[in-house]
Amino acid sequence: MSLRLAVATEDFGTSLKKAIGQASACQVDGVRLNTRSELNVLNSSESANRQILLYIKERQMRTAGLICPTRHALYDEEHIEPRLEIIRKSMSLVRQFETDTLLVRCGHIPDPDADNEAKPESTHIDDQTNPFSFANPIVRASASEADKFSMLCEILNDLCKHGNHIGCTINLQLAAYDQRLAKRLLDSVKTGPLKIAYDSATAVMTGASVEGTYRDLYSQIGYVRARDAVHNLDGAGIEVDVGAGVVDWIQFFPTLLEAGYRGWICVERTGGDSRAEDVTRGVSYLKSLIPQTGD
Repeated sequence: MSLRLAVATEDFGTSLKKAIGQASACQVDGVRLNTRSELNVLNSSESANRQILLYIKERQMRTAGLICPTRHALYDEEHIEPRLEIIRKSMSLVRQFETDTLLVRCGHIPDPDADNEAKPESTHIDDQTNPFSFANPIVRASASEADKFSMLCEILNDLCKHGNHIGCTINLQLAAYDQRLAKRLLDSVKTGPLKIAYDSATAVMTGASVEGTYRDLYSQIGYVRARDAVHNLDGAGIEVDVGAGVVDWIQFFPTLLEAGYRGWICVERTGGDSRAEDVTRGVSYLKSLIPQTGD
């Protein structure tokens, strides 16, 4: 079994067509596309999408999933209906690009066991709407962690039911890897497949073990975002280009192989002044390690 490398076209900072060409020059197996900034999910056409897919395939690559970036967590009350609608529309695009994977931002998973009582509810009639109704799915700022967790589960069950019908698997981008909460959340979604998009830089920046966390969650991971990071003096972290951080890729790749990982490894750089160059160097660095850990 070999590991499949991909890149995110948005990291090249140019038109989608040029970015696909630059990705091809990196000699990766696939490209991940952004449904909002690159595919214009609200106004995309099947004919235009077919042309993009053909351009990818002509360069001997495949679509390494789609990503639907949002500013807020799934259960955040602000603009929740437009957010969910964009996600649903993005889900409908995956099959057009011959993939089944959509990355969606989850945010922090609320802890339903936290000692966080809800504030007294307002007596105003407009505040008494059922917060768990999808007709008006609003979670007030006063909602408890348990309420937010229930809302998140309901949203994901609704989205995964839709995904099960159209052949789309959501891969959640988590803000931190609390294994207890992650497993509880995934166990609470019964209507369709749901996976985690594992981000090695997030693990570093939140103080988690890159290899250890992957080993504990491996059966629930469907996508790997290959990013690197270092700790700063405040005990937090900052993203750096792949190979320049503390992620031990020489150890991490064998961990993936040992776990039988068959998904994509997308080399990314979400910040910095030279994202395209950083991604290109990162791909070269990781490709130099694959022969030592592959087949």
